[in-house]
Amino acid sequence: MFRKLKALDYKVTDSIPKIQSRFLDRLMILCTYAGTGAFIWWVALAIPFVIYKPYRNTGIILIVSLGINYLIGEIIIKKTVGRGRPSNLIDQDEMIIHKPKDNSFPSGHTASSFCAFTVTFWNCPPYFWIPALVVAILIGFSRVYLRVHYLSDVIGGVILGIVDASVISFLFNRFVFV
Repeated sequence: MFRKLKALDYKVTDSIPKIQSRFLDRLMILCTYAGTGAFIWWVALAIPFVIYKPYRNTGIILIVSLGINYLIGEIIIKKTVGRGRPSNLIDQDEMIIHKPKDNSFPSGHTASSFCAFTVTFWNCPPYFWIPALVVAILIGFSRVYLRVHYLSDVIGGVILGIVDASVISFLFNRFVFV
């Protein structure tokens, strides 16, 4: 099974140059930078939610979820798994952005994005979580498009973000904000 997944990862990475265009290059760079350090989620959701009283609890859940997500994904899993990035196999001349130096699995951009989406899904009306889902998908895709993550890294990030935010949302809504 792992051999098939690895083959799929390489196949997807190798096919990216076939779909690249000037427009997509710019859009994917923008999406990736928006997801760096969960920047877009802090600016668009966490800080405004904490300031606006009706969504303050959601803002707190989001902040805690993003923090735990970072600890689990970046500190524990990435360092334990130690997977190299697809960009390590590509010359810098062929890259659209600079090669990241850290490990690949899971995608932190994707994990934080799906963490933010999931918090809004469980705690907000659709006019919050639908745009969050669209942005999360674009950020996850940008990581594959820019060839800094394998598809399985992004899928791992999706799973981590959804599980983390679902558990934190449940715990806070059940035991903290009663």
